[in-house]
Amino acid sequence: MIIPPDEIWIDPTDEMIEAGATRLIALAGDGPQVLNIAWPTQPENLPDEKLAFLMAYWLHLERHEGTGLPRQDKVDCLDLVPTLGNVMLLDIEREGFDARYRVYGTKIAVHASRDWTGWSVSDMNRETQTPAALLYRSGYRAVYRQKAPLYSEHASPRWVDVRSWRRLILPLADERGSCSRFLVGNVAVGQRILSDEEMADQKRRLHSG
Repeated sequence: MIIPPDEIWIDPTDEMIEAGATRLIALAGDGPQVLNIAWPTQPENLPDEKLAFLMAYWLHLERHEGTGLPRQDKVDCLDLVPTLGNVMLLDIEREGFDARYRVYGTKIAVHASRDWTGWSVSDMNRETQTPAALLYRSGYRAVYRQKAPLYSEHASPRWVDVRSWRRLILPLADERGSCSRFLVGNVAVGQRILSDEEMADQKRRLHSG
């Protein structure tokens, strides 16, 4: 696969991910793709109604008595119907340095041109060589460390037909109270038409066609 010179891709190391998470915790952002970063505490802090709905839902979930994190076994997909196409569920791996897609929302998959259910975030990043790889993985690691919601808006890769993504990462706990899953809302902002060159780039990256 030939990547344009201005997009030389680096597979993030754990050290890079940890440093990126520290920058996100300090609200310094991580990389040129970042348009906005926040640690919201209330639904009204969010600029999108679907993400606000998810935040309100998360705040009202039954919590683990020990850690106070919302319990993953209390999440009911029927309660999430207004946002289902924009929801991802990820099982945490390696203390948040990686995660695996358990659910990948249909509306997200339409724009991503692929359903990544069952893939790890790291393997998906290696497959697409997205310039936002460090942001994605640093965001999950930061939420694992902080045990708190993280909102971000970042520019979309040029081979995806939207201008940016608004993302809300919400931590969930298992029966022991450990942070073990992420409930994520991901909403596309601004439609755009891909050029023939961008379409060809998308096919190369996704190994389709």
